[in-house]
Amino acid sequence: MLEKLSLEEKVGQMFMFGVNDRNTDGIIELIKKYKIGGVILYKRNYSDYNDMLNLIKRLREANKDNKVPLLIAIDEEGGRVNRMPKEFNNLKSIYRFSKLNNQNVIKEYASVISKELSGSGINMNFAPVVDIYNNSNSSVLKWRCFSSDVSLVADSSVTYVQEMQKYDVIPVIKHFPGHGSTKMDTHFLLPYIFDYKEILNKHLYPFEVAIKNGCDAIMVGHIVIRKLTKLLPASISKDFVYEYLRKRYNYEGLVITDDIRMKSLDILYKPIALKKAFSSESDIILFKYRNNDERIINKVIKMVCDNKIDKDKIDKSVSRILSIKEKYNVSDDISNIGCDIVNINKEIDRINNYIKD
Repeated sequence: MLEKLSLEEKVGQMFMFGVNDRNTDGIIELIKKYKIGGVILYKRNYSDYNDMLNLIKRLREANKDNKVPLLIAIDEEGGRVNRMPKEFNNLKSIYRFSKLNNQNVIKEYASVISKELSGSGINMNFAPVVDIYNNSNSSVLKWRCFSSDVSLVADSSVTYVQEMQKYDVIPVIKHFPGHGSTKMDTHFLLPYIFDYKEILNKHLYPFEVAIKNGCDAIMVGHIVIRKLTKLLPASISKDFVYEYLRKRYNYEGLVITDDIRMKSLDILYKPIALKKAFSSESDIILFKYRNNDERIINKVIKMVCDNKIDKDKIDKSVSRILSIKEKYNVSDDISNIGCDIVNINKEIDRINNYIKD
């Protein structure tokens, strides 16, 4: 398949765009003309479940004449990060369930989310969060992590990932190398971490365990670690991701950047972020969509043609993307999309009842 793709199609596969609102005309154009590899959905993109299903069908239909099926992703963690429409009940936060110290409960939690997503035509989930809950003052991670117990985070991550894989939903663990080491929200501020030894000796451990147990996709966060990332955020640091993810763990799965248009990155690194991201060890680059984004796709294509971005690097990334899409049976089929909401909600309520308020 790689040999059948043009350079433009290969570059397109490395782009994943987040839809800003309910106007999807621009995204549809990028799918049809630039063959982008994926789209991430947000709750603001639909008013109800039927609206969501119609959007997913529209995205898949736009991609039907392309050679490679489309990734449709979401952030569905449960708790306060809930992107499913209002018809679905919401799971309580994973942090509360982890306190039960019961891996069967974590398995049930991941299972019902997987059923929601796979039944709805969503094939990638940016979950679970495998950061260590290291700071009770962290507004960005509060209730989203499994635990402050490193071993429990690692064990729960494996349980969650393996359960989601059963439903052909690609779990993306995040935020490598560990957001629990800072309380800053990278949507707005760029964290600088000076204690790199804590990262290496503690925060990497859950990622290591997940990789050894078959994790296929990892999101890298916008975290600057002095002495390790060379003043760049980890997300766009080629040397860091190669040394501490690819080489250290012999990891050949997908690497995905966090949104490189977050304010924390956009303000400080905008002139170099695009080239650094596509030259790094990341395979999928995540963007919040803006009008006329075909310009940045064309810019990347030109940089590859001008040898400013290595063609071999593009081929390696696209090979990984194609392999994952094949492994998880990613398809543009629009038949049989839709969940049994009543039964899903019964299952959610049953799981939520494990937690006594």
